[in-house]
Amino acid sequence: MLKIKNEEVDVRLTEYEIKAIKSSFLDVFGVGSIYLFGSRVEDSKKGGDIDLYIVPNDALSRDQLLAKKIDFLVSVKNLIGEQKIDVIMATNENRLIEQEALNKGIKL
Repeated sequence: MLKIKNEEVDVRLTEYEIKAIKSSFLDVFGVGSIYLFGSRVEDSKKGGDIDLYIVPNDALSRDQLLAKKIDFLVSVKNLIGEQKIDVIMATNENRLIEQEALNKGIKL
């Protein structure tokens, strides 16, 4: 259960996993937004990877985005252990995957 703006939302992550993801995001990116989307925000589904959508506030080159994405994944996996984590970086809001993350995702 995740509390967002005084509203409780069911997500299939532990409180520790959510804190680890948010902490890693802040350590690597500093500012910006991160969304959880996909099967982990649908309580009726089982299993599934952790789908994250990251919108950094800074204008970063493609190489910088890739380096930060790798640093973020290493940090998260060091905290929560080996899990399948997919990270989508904001590069083009017209991509369907980005639209899905923004429309159906939960901002952490």
